[in-house]
Amino acid sequence: MKQEHEYLETSLWYREEITDPYQVIAEFFSHADVASHRKVIKDTISAACSGRICNKKNPGDVIFDFKILESVINAAFLLNKEKRKSPLSINKDNLFDPNLYCGWHAGLNEWDFFPRVLSLKEYINPYLVFKRFFKYLTLAEWKRELQDLVDYALARTSLWEAGIDFDTLPIYLHLTKLVEAAHLIDVREITHIGGRIKNRLEKKY
Repeated sequence: MKQEHEYLETSLWYREEITDPYQVIAEFFSHADVASHRKVIKDTISAACSGRICNKKNPGDVIFDFKILESVINAAFLLNKEKRKSPLSINKDNLFDPNLYCGWHAGLNEWDFFPRVLSLKEYINPYLVFKRFFKYLTLAEWKRELQDLVDYALARTSLWEAGIDFDTLPIYLHLTKLVEAAHLIDVREITHIGGRIKNRLEKKY
């Protein structure tokens, strides 16, 4: 039981038990598109490393953004335990088919949706990202990294000034890969959000 609910025991902000990891991913991209989530990760890491306070107008947004990011990490943890693989057959002839990577949000073009940091193998099978994500750090270690990021993104002292050893580039790449992999799974495998067909949702972006 302890191993099964490890993602809850190490939770920072997101403490709801997950019954469907795919719906957690769907809700994550209902909140914002992949380009916005990439920017949140970049801006938060930049602020935490510089001593600049992230989002001075509403710092609570930083905590909320990382709460829902944590929920996707929890969902990825559960899917990785199940050793999921992509159900699609993707080859060189259909690599750039927009149906494989374009989300439903209005106001974005194909380039906005296209992954920036995934390898070809990860693009074909995004579940590989989850495996490598938890190979780099354990779930508990990732939760500590998230806590440090948020704490120092909202402080005038940087991570490095506080003497915290933070591997900026690997953390940025792994978090961004996680978001992009989840985005591809959302596009390719998830048709609804809480019973509502995604392409019938009101487009707010």
